[in-house]
Amino acid sequence: MKLTKQNSTKAERRFAERLNRARIPFQTKVHIGGREVDFLIGRYAIEINGHEQDPIKNVMLVHHGYIPVHISNNLVNNVNIKVYE
Repeated sequence: MKLTKQNSTKAERRFAERLNRARIPFQTKVHIGGREVDFLIGRYAIEINGHEQDPIKNVMLVHHGYIPVHISNNLVNNVNIKVYE
């Protein structure tokens, strides 16, 4: 799914831009166990957050074999992203 102003936050679009520049393959707005995850990179379920997270969602993600990762909106530009080769 392409991220637009209507279906994502500015921080999510910035994060996707950085992943694309680094050539890291990802999926976005993926539904797992009936819940939406912002980004999926391999087994990492990445949430870009501007709010408190639901611990039940984290437990569900782990139950489905994913590793939940939360990145605060204001830290998106500080995440160290290496080029995928």
